[in-house]
Amino acid sequence: MKILSIGVAVAIISLASISLTSISLAPHAAAAEGDESGGNKPEPVSQQPAALSVAPLGYLDYPLDRPNWIEEHRLPEQPSEGEDLLISVSSGPAASPEIAAEMMEVMAGGAVENYLIEMAQGDPDLLPRDPISVDMNWVREQLISRRYDGTVDSGGQVRYESAGLLRINREQQHRLQQIVQNQHLETRLSTVAAVAITGLIAMIGGATGLGWLASRQQAKPAVDLLHRDA
Repeated sequence: MKILSIGVAVAIISLASISLTSISLAPHAAAAEGDESGGNKPEPVSQQPAALSVAPLGYLDYPLDRPNWIEEHRLPEQPSEGEDLLISVSSGPAASPEIAAEMMEVMAGGAVENYLIEMAQGDPDLLPRDPISVDMNWVREQLISRRYDGTVDSGGQVRYESAGLLRINREQQHRLQQIVQNQHLETRLSTVAAVAITGLIAMIGGATGLGWLASRQQAKPAVDLLHRDA
């Protein structure tokens, strides 16, 4: 009987060991099956937009050594008494350095002309009727105090930029004011001259008409006398 009971106990222990082994292996088997079944699933598609390999056409990328005064004085402010007026102008992207420099000088002349118009805003009588032209040599040699020539990335293409800083001191501001006043005076003189010429033409025409009427009146009695004699 002891032998039988010992055998039964060994059998029970063996069955318990087999059951524990099967339980511990079950999660690993399930994980393996999950890996095998998940391998056939498609990878998720990323929702992030793809990076552009080419910059947009309107995108401008300036170099790091571009001076700050180009943007600081883009919109000029009326200077205090005795201080210089600073105006910055730039060409924008151009195909060559020469074209960029030419464009910048044209922009500089336009900036001075706009300043002349702003000076006349306070007095409507000083507003010029015709555009005021300035001497570009004077602008180029006397007013442009600083220059910058560099490159700019425009939509992935290398372009050229030219910028200038106009420095207008007190004496030059007075000279520009004189230009506005002279322009106004010339306009008034031309108007007066036009009125005077019109009046003179009217007087000459009136005198001619009166002379013709007088000659007609003198000729009529003479004709009447001839008819009476006949």
